[in-house]
Amino acid sequence: MMKRSALLFFLITLLFAGQLSAQQPQSFDPKAAEYIWPTEASPYLTSTFAETRAAHFHAALDIKTWGQRGYEVYATRDGVVDRIAIGPTGYGKVIYLKHADDSYSVYAHLLSFKDKLQQTADSIRFAQDYQFKIDRYLGWKDLKVEQGDVIGYSGASGIGPPHLHFELRTPSDKPFNPLLTNLEVKDDIAPQIMGLSIEPRSPQSSIEGSNSIYTQRVWGKKNHYNFGTVTVSGPVGLGINAFDKSNRVHNSYAVYELSMHVDGRQLFKSKVDSFSYHETDQMFIDRVYPLLQDEGAGYQRLFRADGNSLPFYSRENGVLDLAAGTHEVTIKATDYYGNSTTASVQLNVESASPPPLSTTNATNEQKNTSPVSPEQWNWFDNWVTIPDKEFGKLTLASTDSSSYYQHENGVALDLRQIGDLFAHIPGTGPVNMRRITPQNWHIIPAADYQNFATFPAGTVHDTVSVGMSVDIKGPKEITAQLLPEAYPLKGKYQFYVKRPTQLSDPANLSFYKYDREDAEWEQIPTTFDDDYIIGHPESLGKFALKQDRMPPTLANARLRQRPDGQWLVMITATDNLSGMDYQRAEISVNGRQGIAEYEPEDRRLVYYHPNFLPSYPLSVEVTAYDKMGNKQHKVFRIEAPSTKK
Repeated sequence: MMKRSALLFFLITLLFAGQLSAQQPQSFDPKAAEYIWPTEASPYLTSTFAETRAAHFHAALDIKTWGQRGYEVYATRDGVVDRIAIGPTGYGKVIYLKHADDSYSVYAHLLSFKDKLQQTADSIRFAQDYQFKIDRYLGWKDLKVEQGDVIGYSGASGIGPPHLHFELRTPSDKPFNPLLTNLEVKDDIAPQIMGLSIEPRSPQSSIEGSNSIYTQRVWGKKNHYNFGTVTVSGPVGLGINAFDKSNRVHNSYAVYELSMHVDGRQLFKSKVDSFSYHETDQMFIDRVYPLLQDEGAGYQRLFRADGNSLPFYSRENGVLDLAAGTHEVTIKATDYYGNSTTASVQLNVESASPPPLSTTNATNEQKNTSPVSPEQWNWFDNWVTIPDKEFGKLTLASTDSSSYYQHENGVALDLRQIGDLFAHIPGTGPVNMRRITPQNWHIIPAADYQNFATFPAGTVHDTVSVGMSVDIKGPKEITAQLLPEAYPLKGKYQFYVKRPTQLSDPANLSFYKYDREDAEWEQIPTTFDDDYIIGHPESLGKFALKQDRMPPTLANARLRQRPDGQWLVMITATDNLSGMDYQRAEISVNGRQGIAEYEPEDRRLVYYHPNFLPSYPLSVEVTAYDKMGNKQHKVFRIEAPSTKK
């Protein structure tokens, strides 16, 4: 017979285990709840879940609002307002609702909030000295909404053009595809395939004789395409440029599911249902980054790159290291509703290895000192391929020919075997290339060992080689280059440039990086101490020290009424270099201060006050600053509109 104390312990343990089990969160099922469509604007999409964005995956459905603002936005389920935020970029004006199952719905890029919620946001901003930007958790206020309640109006805040960003998140705050719920769109159109990419996966690999990314356009009939025959050797990875369509709209969407079979055997499959915000920057390695960076083309890899922890993929890796001979590759692109398209390519695999570096290579010729362009080389995580003409101009400390491989497009240097590499690059100068890993903190010294960069753990996706060079022509004429720009980063790092003794006053100085896409300089956070000028960038590349002494330009004050009835005053606001410091802006109309909102895409400041009604003439007083502290103050006068016919 069990002793009384033992029996009591057993019963208490059983009761505790039952209570603990009851407290465990139930598994979340997107189909367990009934959602309604979140807006009256339209039943059509402009973007789908997990599409390519500038630095991340798209986490939502974008709903078409026909280029207009002011459509009603509805609570898609009962819930409470968990969070609101207002800002000039990102989600702009956004509402987060929390539902009974602890999941969330998110409504972004709004024009404004509905009544009580707008009053709540305004009271917070006025209490914070008329600040434009806020981000507040409001769950404690228990602001309940019911399914179908109007909670706001569609707009274009944060980033345009006008549309509604509708996002659903699990109880653990992971975005998931809203089409996994009862929500749906009309779609009986199959995806389309536009192009194929093939990447070398080693310095010995070649595609049509070259150690570089190869692309091929497609031809064939509807829903089945052909890429012909491509000759390769060594391990390679395929990618596909594909998009989806839906009925009655012209927008192009991401493909939901991709698969690849080789000689009838599946070697890759991906399906995009959900991801973590901690993984969203891995878009850079899910896509073929060099093609995305240089061409804006979102080729999706049909293999799992090193460092990729996204939950999209089957167990197969997808990298093809095939036996010599001809192999039939079939690629299938499928949308959420099962519409599919296939494409095929024949890989003619050769077993030949690239020849050793020729003894008559240009490295043995007299050096030509004309500048070369290292950013135009073919950079990979573990090697770099340099055109023969440019390779011949380099001075390299390593002469071990076993680390070099000759291809039709140049010489591939195996950076893993070389390790630390010293190179003198005409036009760039001496560079120390060092291997850095995701797991460890690293320091990269410039060749003079006075300047250096530090990379915290977690800065890179995978082990890569990075070098630094510095050119100081004068106390305020300094450039720092971190090679190569071809590698995407996960986080910030710092570079340190020895501060010239003649630089006594660093006022209005900062490092900048030229944005080729927007054709403008981007200000990089920069600090100064007694010994160094320190840049805090989020990307590799070339950085120039520049001085900004010119204040912003203010012009063209005009009166406008929003679709929700709110009156505003808009002022064109531009800056020549460092950019607007919108948080310091102030605007008053007829002596009454309002909130100075900033819309960077439209380059304008906006006077907002919930009680503003025009009373002519309007005296508009504006004070604006740039990020270097340069100030502009201006007064505009707006007369009543003419009634003459």
